[in-house]
Amino acid sequence: MNDKAPRKTGYHLGLAVGLAALVGWFYLLRQLELIEWFARLGPETHTGTFNLIAIMLWMLPALLVWKYYLRWLHHRFDIRGMTDQERHDAMYTNPSDADKESDDSEGK
Repeated sequence: MNDKAPRKTGYHLGLAVGLAALVGWFYLLRQLELIEWFARLGPETHTGTFNLIAIMLWMLPALLVWKYYLRWLHHRFDIRGMTDQERHDAMYTNPSDADKESDDSEGK
């Protein structure tokens, strides 16, 4: 079996736990009826706007915690992404290498 499989499984379980925490945080907002309370602060014609603002303000600390949780999770399971230079090198070949390949194919 692949030696990275337990690490990968643990990482995905960690992501699932974090996502469940975000959903739970949102449902706490609904359970405490803070959306309705915040919507009553504004005029009735702008209820939807105040609902959206309430959700944004409530979720802001949760998303900040999510960001740092993901950083910890990546560090814990040694998950690394591609750097900008690696991504660039993977997308584009060096023009001098492409010229050498075309010269080799013409000589054959």
